[in-house]
Amino acid sequence: MTSAQKQSQTQAPSLSSTASASASSTTRGRDPLRPEGFRANVYSLLLNTLTINILSLALPVMTLQVYDRILPNAGSGTFPVLVMGVCVAVMLEALLRLARAYIMGRSGAAYEHRLACLAMGRVLNADLSRMGAYGIGEHLHRMGSVSKLKDFYNGYALTVLAELAFVPLFFGLIVYIGRDLAAVPAFILGAFVMISLWKGYRLRDVLKAREDADNKRFDFLIEALEGVHTIKSFALEKFFERRYEALEEQSTRKNYDVTEETASIFNIGSIFSHIMVAAVISIGALFVLQGQLTTGALIATLLLSGRMMQPIQRTLALWARYQDYRLARKTVEELLATPQRQEAQRNHERRVRPSGDLDLRDVGFSYAAGDAPLLEGISLSLRRGETILISGAHGAGKTTLLKLMAGIYPATMGKIMIDGEDIQSFAPEELVRHVGFIRATPMIFRGTIRNNITSFGQVGEAQAREVAALLQVDKDVARLAGGFDTLLSGNDTDDIAAGIKQRIAMVAALATKPRLILFDNADRACDREGYMMIYSLLARLQGKASMVLVSDDLNICSLADRHFVLQNGRLIEAEPITGKNNIKPYKELRL
Repeated sequence: MTSAQKQSQTQAPSLSSTASASASSTTRGRDPLRPEGFRANVYSLLLNTLTINILSLALPVMTLQVYDRILPNAGSGTFPVLVMGVCVAVMLEALLRLARAYIMGRSGAAYEHRLACLAMGRVLNADLSRMGAYGIGEHLHRMGSVSKLKDFYNGYALTVLAELAFVPLFFGLIVYIGRDLAAVPAFILGAFVMISLWKGYRLRDVLKAREDADNKRFDFLIEALEGVHTIKSFALEKFFERRYEALEEQSTRKNYDVTEETASIFNIGSIFSHIMVAAVISIGALFVLQGQLTTGALIATLLLSGRMMQPIQRTLALWARYQDYRLARKTVEELLATPQRQEAQRNHERRVRPSGDLDLRDVGFSYAAGDAPLLEGISLSLRRGETILISGAHGAGKTTLLKLMAGIYPATMGKIMIDGEDIQSFAPEELVRHVGFIRATPMIFRGTIRNNITSFGQVGEAQAREVAALLQVDKDVARLAGGFDTLLSGNDTDDIAAGIKQRIAMVAALATKPRLILFDNADRACDREGYMMIYSLLARLQGKASMVLVSDDLNICSLADRHFVLQNGRLIEAEPITGKNNIKPYKELRL
């Protein structure tokens, strides 16, 4: 393991702690893009840069001494000593440059690691109802922007600016040694700076255009891949190919513009370096021939001019990179400013025993401030063992109401109480032991089946397999070559039936033995056998756990003790749906 990785590990706190640290640092006026605890080696880098620039004067000074003093006095013994001293200075300069590069590399890796953890913590702790209408490609782009910031926090920008501070010193030496010849590098450097600044502004515009084009292309690509089965079923492959080709062409043109502008900036630097050498040699030679300048002074001026050009070139390259940094910084700031899920104050040391009690007190919800509320004035009381059914028209807000009960969305107004405590006061890892949310679309993560049913080790495997046996997931998994180690991708490309994936997701939701179960049409993706197992399990849970059902199936609806209709954002109690069916529960679930 490298030292950069060791530093990253020792400095990297948990995702939740980094998210809270960012919030507290913002309130104290700190830079929100500098993670708590991260420090660049400022003083080491400044001392290193100072030493390097002082040692870099050794070669011009030696050249001046050799051509103006030693060569005219061939019998002097100073030459070997001077050569030895310069060799030592050059070696020290090389070692210091290597050490500086190592320090900046390690610091940059630590910064990128900590900021990525901080950004991921903000995403995972986000208020989902107010994250904004961003596509998946936009989220990927935001996370990818983290790596573009490290050069401005690991000390690289600091060393470039520190070296720029030595330019007046080098220019002063040129004036002292070359006198009137100093006007030549001054004029060339001025022209180079003006042109590079103008090119930098142009680069900023093309970078912004490329960013917009890439976001559109990424969003379209990911959405197309997610819906690839629908696309193929309607034979729309060629149509989507043409749309993607148009987006790819636009993105490629913008990338070409960025490459062209970036290359022109660096080419301008190379051209001006050659112009500097040719102009200093040509005009300096005239001064030497006229006796206004010595040969040693000409060579020393040439070396100092090249040395003065290096920090200016790096500064202008940094200026070009800064245009990309500004866009990346804005993107990451938007990511870190993601609205966070606020936990109500509660004594977390006192563990609340799950009982299945649910209370909604005048609950209202809207997705955006100023919008008409989707839900309002909803009050409901549910005790352990009770089962209620919520029905309503499509788009009435049934799934949104279940997400409020599950703590995924915070209520805009009112309170939601789980087992006598505000739902927002529960930590996520504690809330899943009180509430189990069974979705209409199975929530499968990339990983093995074992990873999914145990929530990646958060639940004991024996406990998860007990629930898997109730839904006969273990029998279906046994037919797979990899068994519980079969890898799932989390999308429609998995080689297992949708009904099995739905039951795997149900196992994950019920493995913690929650007392409150929210069921949202999770039987739709199942075949007849899977449907019978799901119904049988719900029937066995009746009277032992509290259940809120949203379903179109009459058999499942008949399990409810009470029936509510969601209409115009309000819950209206209706007559229970009754009906006799021939499906018998077949196994017992211990809670």
